[in-house]
Amino acid sequence: MSFQRTTQDAMVSHVVTHLHLLRHGRVDTGPRRIAYGASDLPLSAVGRAESEALEAFVEQALPRPSGILSSDLQRCRALAEPLAESLGVPLHMSAALREQDMGAWEGQAWDDLQAAHQVDVNDYWDDYVGARPPGGESLADVSARVGAWWDEQWPRLEGGRWILVGHAGVVRSLLCRFLGLPMTEALRFAPAHGSHSHVLLAEAGAVLQSLGQLPVASRGAEQYQSQSVRRVGRRLALSGSAGTGKSTLGRRLAAAMDVPFLEEGMRRRLEEGLVVHDLRPEQHRALILELWREQQAAEERAHIEFGGFVADRSAVDFAAFCLLFHSYDVAFCEDLVPRLLAHAQGYDAVINLPWGLLPLEADGVRSTNRWYQRHFQATAEGLLRRDLPPGRAWFLPDLEDLERRLQWIVERVAR
Repeated sequence: MSFQRTTQDAMVSHVVTHLHLLRHGRVDTGPRRIAYGASDLPLSAVGRAESEALEAFVEQALPRPSGILSSDLQRCRALAEPLAESLGVPLHMSAALREQDMGAWEGQAWDDLQAAHQVDVNDYWDDYVGARPPGGESLADVSARVGAWWDEQWPRLEGGRWILVGHAGVVRSLLCRFLGLPMTEALRFAPAHGSHSHVLLAEAGAVLQSLGQLPVASRGAEQYQSQSVRRVGRRLALSGSAGTGKSTLGRRLAAAMDVPFLEEGMRRRLEEGLVVHDLRPEQHRALILELWREQQAAEERAHIEFGGFVADRSAVDFAAFCLLFHSYDVAFCEDLVPRLLAHAQGYDAVINLPWGLLPLEADGVRSTNRWYQRHFQATAEGLLRRDLPPGRAWFLPDLEDLERRLQWIVERVAR
C-alpha cells in the first residue's frame, strides 16, 4: 500500500500487511452438538451455502490477494480451493492451522460428555485456556501452535494481502496475538460461521478493521436455518409444565439455531434416584437454588462460546416453582423471585408451550397428576404475561405437530 509523502514521514512503518480471516461454514454434525475440533467433517447444506456466499463476497468486494492460507481440513478447503482457483492465486495449506484437538472427546455429543464426565467438562469450561481434554489440546496449545506457524511464515507474508481460511480457535488465537491480548480474552471474539474479519498489521501495531462480517446468505439453505434465524434471538428459553414437549422441541430448535440445548438438571437428578417428596422444605429450597446456579453457569458458558442457547427451562419457571412450593417463606421468595424475573429480561424470548395438548406419559420420573401440572402452567403463564416486556413472551398456538411448532418459532424469530 502506498501513502502520500507527508503521511509516510509521520508513520513508524511504511509497510502494511492486510490479513483477511475467513471462518468456514457450518459442518454436518447431525441432530446433536458434538466435539469435533480436529475431526475432518464435511460442511452441512447450510455450511455449503455460507461458503458459497463468502466466496462470492471475497470475489466481488475484496482486492485480489497475494495468496490463500488455509487449514488442511475439508471444511476449510471447501472454501480455500475454489477461491484460489477463481482468483488465480497460490494456495498454501497447513495442518498447523487446524482447530483445537479435543482428544478423546472428539465425535462425542456434548450432553453425553456432560453426563459421563461432568467434573472434567466443568473443569474444562472453568479454565478453557489451560485445560486439556484427555489426549487433546488446550486453547493455549492452539495459540502456541498457530503462533509458531505465523512466526515462520511472516517473512514472506509481510507487506502483502492474504486470505486465511480457518477455524474459530485459530482466528481467536491470531487476533489475541495481533492485539496484544491474553488468551483469557479470546472468547470475546465470536466470528460466526461463514464470516470475514480484516486486520491491518504494521510496525506500529495492529488495527482490527472488521470482525465477523457476514455476507448475504445464499438461497436454498436447509429449511428453518436462514441467516436471520442465526443472527437474531439466540438466547431462547422454553417454559411450561411437564409433558408439553419442551425437550423434543428444544433439541430441534437448538439444532436449527446452531446453539447448544441446555437440559434441565432436575430430570437427571430424578433419574439418578432423587425422591423430591422425601426432601424437607429447606432441602427443597436448597435444591431450587442449586439447579438455578447450574443453569445460570450453563447459559453464561453457552452465550460466551456459541453466542446463545435454547434452555429447557426459563428463569420464569424457577420463579413459578418458588411461588408454588415456598410462597409461605416470605424471605426466600423476596430474595429469589425478583432476581429470577430480572434474569428473564435478558432472554431474547421465552416460549411458553400449551398445556393439555399432548398426552402426559408416565415415564417413572415426572408427575402424571395433570392438575398439578395445570397449576404450574397457570403460574408460569401469569408471570410471563405480567413480568416480561411486551413481545418477549411468546405463547405457542395449539399445534401438536413438531414441524409446525418449529416453523412457528423460527418464522417468529426471523421477523
